[in-house]
Amino acid sequence: MIHPKEVRFTVHNRIITALQWGEDDQPLILALHGWLDNAESYYKLAPQLSKFRVIAIDMAGHGQSDWRSADSGYPIWGYVEDLHAVKCQLQPEGPIAILAHSLGAGVASLYAGTFPDQVKRLGLIENLAPFTNQPDQFAEHLSQSITDNLSRHKLATNKPKALLTKLRATGRFPVPLDAAERLVVRSSEQLPNDELKIRVDPRLKLRSSVRLTEDQVRSTLKRIASPVLVIAGKSGLSQELTQARLAFVKNIEFRWMPGGHHLHLEDDVVPEMAAAFNEFFG
Repeated sequence: MIHPKEVRFTVHNRIITALQWGEDDQPLILALHGWLDNAESYYKLAPQLSKFRVIAIDMAGHGQSDWRSADSGYPIWGYVEDLHAVKCQLQPEGPIAILAHSLGAGVASLYAGTFPDQVKRLGLIENLAPFTNQPDQFAEHLSQSITDNLSRHKLATNKPKALLTKLRATGRFPVPLDAAERLVVRSSEQLPNDELKIRVDPRLKLRSSVRLTEDQVRSTLKRIASPVLVIAGKSGLSQELTQARLAFVKNIEFRWMPGGHHLHLEDDVVPEMAAAFNEFFG
């Protein structure tokens, strides 16, 4: 097993942690994980992108990264700002290649349209742009989300590692047991009694108070200048919305592969996916 190197960035006095596979002199791919995942999401795929230096960050509130302040939430554009800050620290001049899954793919899509000159290639897994709200539902959604957020802000309790691993492996988006263990450990602190203290910000489980509209997302997708490759699992998320958005991106390819929502963690899919991304980014 290839062991990645720990990397840290400072953004607005917050620490954003990351894992790096590959050597410093190799071409860079910046990777973003999905909701409630972390940088270990790429531990199977990144080593097979052997011609590249892959740096996978723990997005704010996830993994080992700091939480946002108590008076701040986790809007999608906050992740876009963090991504730009990290990109500027890694590679101040010239565009960068980005690889992203699920929530991260939504963030990366917005970034590529917001800063089209900063992205040279965009590889996406299981998503294209974030979820949206209808404009006529804004007030109703805002009212409901504020009510829910005030009543459901609870800290996670400490639990045994084996239990947390099992829960992660069999959750809404199942992952292999070996992957579940790595994701759980990355999102935790080890306690003396062999229990784990979850480090993930519980506010990540609350619904967003405000979302972009579909018109805003589509106008942003139209600005993407880089080639885009989207790979989706045949038994993963519904791709109906992604399919409807493909026409708004100038240079985009969509591919199906076997597997579920976390197909980049499935051993029988990773080689095929690695081959596709090696060709695309190469």
